[in-house]
Amino acid sequence: MKNSIHISFSYLRYYKKQTLTLLAGILLSTALLTGMGGLFESGRYATRENARTQYGDWHYSTRGDLEWFEEFEQDPSGRGYALEKTGVETVRKAIEEPFSIQLVYADSGYLEMMGRDMIEGVYPRQEHEIAADVQTLQNLGVSTELGTRVVLDKEVFTLCGIVEEMPEKMPELLGDVRQVFVSSALDYGTNGTFVYFKFDESRKGYDQVKAFSRQFGIPGSDIKRNNGLAVYTGGLEPVNVREVVRTGLENPGAGLPYIWGTLNEEGQLTECVILLAIAFFGAFVIYSLFQISVIRRMSQYSVMQTLGMTDKGQFGILLCELGSIGLAGYPVGCVLGNLAGGLIYRKIGRIFLPRDQTRHVGGGASAEEFGAASLPDAGAYQVSWRICVTGAFCLAAAFLVISVIFICRTRKTTIRQRLAGDLVKRRDPKIYSIRRGSLTGILTRKFMLSRKGTFVGILLSLSIGSIIFLGAFYVTENTKIHNELTFKADDGLGSDIQVYIQSGQLTDVIPESAVQAMQNLSGIREFHPVRYLLGELALKDGTFLWPEYFAETADIEGFLPDPELMENYNGLAVRTGEEDYALKVNIYGYDDAMLESLNDYLLEGEIRPDQMRGDNSVILKTLMDGQGNYDGVCVAPGDAVDLTTVSSPEVPQEALRFQGESGWYQSASLPVAAVVSRPLAKVNTYIGDEGTTVIDIIMTNEQMEQNFGVKDYQTISISADPGIGAEAVSPELGKLAKNISRCVVKDYSEQIRQQNLYLYQKMFFYYGIAAVLLGISLLHIMNSMQYLVAARKREFGILRAMGITDAGFKRMLAKEGLCYGIYSGVTVTVIYFVVQKILYYFMIHVYLYLHPKAFVSGAALGGILLLNVGICVGVTLLSGRAVLREGIVEEIRE
Repeated sequence: MKNSIHISFSYLRYYKKQTLTLLAGILLSTALLTGMGGLFESGRYATRENARTQYGDWHYSTRGDLEWFEEFEQDPSGRGYALEKTGVETVRKAIEEPFSIQLVYADSGYLEMMGRDMIEGVYPRQEHEIAADVQTLQNLGVSTELGTRVVLDKEVFTLCGIVEEMPEKMPELLGDVRQVFVSSALDYGTNGTFVYFKFDESRKGYDQVKAFSRQFGIPGSDIKRNNGLAVYTGGLEPVNVREVVRTGLENPGAGLPYIWGTLNEEGQLTECVILLAIAFFGAFVIYSLFQISVIRRMSQYSVMQTLGMTDKGQFGILLCELGSIGLAGYPVGCVLGNLAGGLIYRKIGRIFLPRDQTRHVGGGASAEEFGAASLPDAGAYQVSWRICVTGAFCLAAAFLVISVIFICRTRKTTIRQRLAGDLVKRRDPKIYSIRRGSLTGILTRKFMLSRKGTFVGILLSLSIGSIIFLGAFYVTENTKIHNELTFKADDGLGSDIQVYIQSGQLTDVIPESAVQAMQNLSGIREFHPVRYLLGELALKDGTFLWPEYFAETADIEGFLPDPELMENYNGLAVRTGEEDYALKVNIYGYDDAMLESLNDYLLEGEIRPDQMRGDNSVILKTLMDGQGNYDGVCVAPGDAVDLTTVSSPEVPQEALRFQGESGWYQSASLPVAAVVSRPLAKVNTYIGDEGTTVIDIIMTNEQMEQNFGVKDYQTISISADPGIGAEAVSPELGKLAKNISRCVVKDYSEQIRQQNLYLYQKMFFYYGIAAVLLGISLLHIMNSMQYLVAARKREFGILRAMGITDAGFKRMLAKEGLCYGIYSGVTVTVIYFVVQKILYYFMIHVYLYLHPKAFVSGAALGGILLLNVGICVGVTLLSGRAVLREGIVEEIRE
């Protein structure tokens, strides 16, 4: 063992260039892996801590006024779980007026879990003392000064303390109720006790609560879960991977998107795949960089084997070499990666906060809820020790596998062959000089194809880095496009200011005169008023293929329609015949500029506002399912759609159920000019418009008046002049809107600024990662080409001894480098076509990207192929210069 260590260190010192190259490869790969792991860990940590603040620092709760609680108080410990905190809340009394209030006694554990720290005063000690938060006191209309008398349910209490507000999202879990804290002395005899638990977060919360419920005999149905925090603490029921895969494969409507979406519910599968890809790429680079050093020393290993060294001894030398460089490079790589990760996270940390993987499809989230402005603070950077430790074990495993591979390769040749440098299987002699031809061309082909397995391996080695870079670049470019499209459509941030009617009443509109007055204000750059009606679309003879899409027509147990939509509009869909349906639709009138912007979302047909006015045609915004498909409605450009809507805003509100008197309605049959995937300006009152879950019919504003007599407006999208700013325009709009019933002016300029910054930071990071991958792949290509030259020094020495000139030698190497560059370009293109098909499928059907490009830009592909050729030629020539500096005899002896 000592000899192996000594020899390996001697090699490392002697072959300094190869040692430093391998060290650089390990440093870069390690830094990229641990840095990315730290960024992902930091995002999850910040999101978990934000959820803890919003929902409370507890995992489960259950009633504590049952028999099990006495046993628990005597001995809370048990097998299979570890409790960190417990808190007890006792509801003394519930009051409904003036709003829902609970008089609660809580122990210190509960107060700590819920963040109800005392801001001022003390916790109640006497029977008629209370403590409450400022919001509750303001709602009661009483002063926040200590000593204030407060009347609750005809009882008089004295305010003795002010506590922090309750967690923001607690009402979602426990109901919309306010808490007033009382002392333990106050007891009405009708108490309800609830116990809250926090388990050890280093273990799965779901397994611990199951063990806890078994320990004390608590039915699972009696335990309430903190859904806001459970997803980050392993509190959800584990997914049965086998069952998910089986369902995905057996159900034609599920497939891979269902499997991936279920397993990747919180984005962790995506993170794991990214980290695994980085790890495998790093291992491949390390192998490629190390093999040149091994090849150059093959004859030396053979000498040592002749002197008695076994395969075990050679394995020890190889492993010691790799291990020594790994011990030096891995810790430094971890430090550099986390330093870089910390710097990146401090600057653009919010882009790493996990977000709902399907929220970008448009959901009902408003711009405030989903935009970058709603994201919590990124917090401090967290080193992912799990990734650092796992990476170290994976690197050690990679070193073992690489060493074994080289031992196996050595066994395929004899000691004599390795000593002579003759590693090619001998064939019958062949004469190449029968016909006239280029000697350098013949030699180039001979050198390249003499070892076909090695030739294929070299091509893959040259290509893999370029393929990964092109894949990263392709995804980044389409992410940029997707972000821009969702920014305008789904996130609702296409304009600085929105003026809209916050009402579901037909008579509430923005009059045409008010719209003209607003448009004449100074400081407005773009002004897009939108007319609106609610309508019903008849889809007959099987033209609606997704009856299971709507709860009203799905006939699926547990899939229930929205009761409010059913009451006000008779639901979103109605079956009118065996294959006939009537769907509620939003009917919009856009101006020409907004209509032309819909070309970015075009699926079929063409959008020409003048032509639409001429032939009275419309645009159909179709449905999208959870896998990014748009084929639920068989309506194409050229088909006609039958629309029904109200005849006048003066009809009764119940007319919106489309079941009233015939005089309440008017109908029109209109040709379809185009089909699009998203609307732009939307009306979220009435049936709502989430961008994907209802059909929209879009036409020009003139057609709205011509077809349905609509002259007034429902919403206006306004962009301010950059020199003036939305903050100056909004007050003026507010003055005009205050006289319009239920009219609201909303300034989104700050949300837009933050969202633009967020998207810029995200793209900057993605391009940065692509650049790092390109750098590593270039290092890999250069090393591979150096290997090609170094592996044939003996043959080159023989050629030089036979009289080949330096110019001829360089010409031969340039031809070989050019051939490798061209062949690797063909390999990159072929393999990348397959990879891109997979990426395209995932972007559309799994991540629901809007209109991704089918192919990477020609400039990117052409640039990377030319770069490959240039590097292959340049590196072979540089390596050839090194060969020419060496002696002929020494080269032949190698």
